[in-house]
Amino acid sequence: MTSPGRILATARRRGITRGLFGTSTAWLLAGLAAWSLWGLRRALWPTAPGAHARLRVRPGERLIVAHGPPRRRR
Repeated sequence: MTSPGRILATARRRGITRGLFGTSTAWLLAGLAAWSLWGLRRALWPTAPGAHARLRVRPGERLIVAHGPPRRRR
């Protein structure tokens, strides 16, 4: 099953390629509606940053920020 966000992303993309640059009025209207919903969502519910931390590092300490498993060494 496809998520609603994926459907709107497809409508936005095809609205530009097939509607704006092509000749399909239906895709142009679908893309316009999808871009309007996207803009409305961004205006009403702005996204917050994913992570926020405040740390105090003292002399002699170090902070390592990593994402995922460590790389394997040969």
